[in-house]
Amino acid sequence: MKLLLCLNRLSDHKALFDQMGKQSGQQLSPQPDPQSANFIFSTNYLGHEIDVCETGFGIFQTSYKITKTLTQKKYHLALKASFCNTYKAELNIGDIVNVIKDKPGDIGMNSADGFRDLYDLKLSDPQSFPHFKEAFINMNNSYMNVMMPFKKVVSVTVNQYADVATYEAKREKYKADIETGDGLGFVYACMYERQPFYQLNCVERNLATGLYDYEKAKTSLNDTLLDILQKL
Repeated sequence: MKLLLCLNRLSDHKALFDQMGKQSGQQLSPQPDPQSANFIFSTNYLGHEIDVCETGFGIFQTSYKITKTLTQKKYHLALKASFCNTYKAELNIGDIVNVIKDKPGDIGMNSADGFRDLYDLKLSDPQSFPHFKEAFINMNNSYMNVMMPFKKVVSVTVNQYADVATYEAKREKYKADIETGDGLGFVYACMYERQPFYQLNCVERNLATGLYDYEKAKTSLNDTLLDILQKL
C-alpha cells in the first residue's frame, strides 16, 4: 500500500517511529528539510510505502502542504492523525475518534445578532461541491470502518479553540462532537484531489469535564497508529 501519513509534529511521534524502526530493522530518520516544499520523509514498513508529511499547526499550513503533496503523488490512502478537544462528557482522554463530517467554524463576523459564519453571510454555499448535506463528509468510512471501527464523530474546524465558557455555543451551532484547528484543511484538499482519506483524532482535552492529559493522549495515538500500520 502507498500511504500518506499526515502528522502535525514529528516529535510527538518519536515512540511510533522508534517502534517501527525496531520491528523493521531500519533506522528511521524523520528529519525533513525545513526548506523543502515536500515536507516529507519516506520509509518502508511491513511492505507498505509510507510518506510521512509533517503539516505543522493551523489550517493554512495543513492545506498547503497536503495539497502540495497530493499534486505530486497519489496514494491508496491518506491518513491524518492528530489531537482534538471534545464537547462531549462521555468521550474520555485518550479515546480515538473517526471524523465522518467536518464543518468550518469561526470564519465570519460579529453582528448585533451574534456571530455569523460564512454560511450565515451567504458567502459559502453548503450545497455546493464538495459539500454533501451541508458538511464535508468522508465517503470512505463505510469501507475503512471494517478495519478501524472507531467512534464516529462530527468535527468543527476552528481558528481559536473554545473554552468552558464558549464550547456549548459552538457545539449547538455546528452540532459537533469535537473541534480541531486544521482538520478541514486536510479534508478539503483530499476531496478536491479525489484522494481516499481517513481522519483520526485523539481526545486531548474534554471541555465538558475540564480534564486534560497530553501525555496520555500522545501514548494512545501512537499505540493506535502502530496497530493500524500492522493491520493494513
